[in-house]
Amino acid sequence: MSRQVHTAIVELAGVSKSYGEVAALRGAGLVVDRGELLAVVGPSGSGKSTLLNIMGTLDRPTSGTVRIDGHEVARLSDRELSALRARTIGFVFQQFHLAPGVPALDCVAEGLLYGGRSRGERRLLARRALIRVGLGHRLDHEPHQLSGGEKQRVAIARAVAGDPPLLLADEPTGALDSRSGAVVMQLLRDLNRAGTTVVVITHDRDIAASLPREVRVRDGHIEHDADRLGEGVRA
Repeated sequence: MSRQVHTAIVELAGVSKSYGEVAALRGAGLVVDRGELLAVVGPSGSGKSTLLNIMGTLDRPTSGTVRIDGHEVARLSDRELSALRARTIGFVFQQFHLAPGVPALDCVAEGLLYGGRSRGERRLLARRALIRVGLGHRLDHEPHQLSGGEKQRVAIARAVAGDPPLLLADEPTGALDSRSGAVVMQLLRDLNRAGTTVVVITHDRDIAASLPREVRVRDGHIEHDADRLGEGVRA
C-alpha cells in the first residue's frame, strides 16, 4: 500500500528550542504546503536560522511537534532521519561550501553520495542539474574560476540534483552583488514553478516582500504570517 501524500510538507506545532538558558524559538507554529514559495524574515538573532535547522531536521526541538513530509521527526531514529533528509530536503547556504580544486560537476555529484546511486548516475544527475541552473558550459570549472553568482548556482544544483520536494535556502543572496542575487532569486522562482517547495530564510525585507508569502520572526516568535495570493494574514 502506498503512503498517503500529505498536502503539507512542513508542519510545526508549539515548537520551542532552547540552548541552555537561551530560548531561540518559543512555541512556533508553521505549516508549509507543497508547492509554496515563501520567505522567513527577521533580524539577526530572531530565531529564523533555528527555525530552518528544525525544518531541515538538522536539529531537534526542545518541545513541540515537527512533521516533515508526513513523518513525525521525534519518532524517527537518527538513521531514519538521515534517510528522510536525504530524499526530501535540499539545502542552500549563504557560503557556497564548494571544495577548492573540485570541478563543478564533481561538486554536485558528491552531494548525491548518500543516496545509494552509482557513480555514473550521480554524474548524469549532476550534469542535468547544472544545465538546469544555466551552467552547462561550466561543468569542468573549479570554484576559483567561477563568479559568486555561479558558485551559488552550483550550490543550488547540488541541492536539487536528487530532486527533493523541499528546498531550504538560508540567505542565498547574502554573499552576492545585487545583479547576481537577482539571478539566484529568479532561479529559485523557476524551481518553484517546476514544483519544488522553496523556503527562503533572509533578513532582506525587499526579498521577503517580493515572495508570495512572508513569515516574520522576532525574539523566537512567529509574529506575522501573510499570504499575498488571496488568503490574507495566516497568523
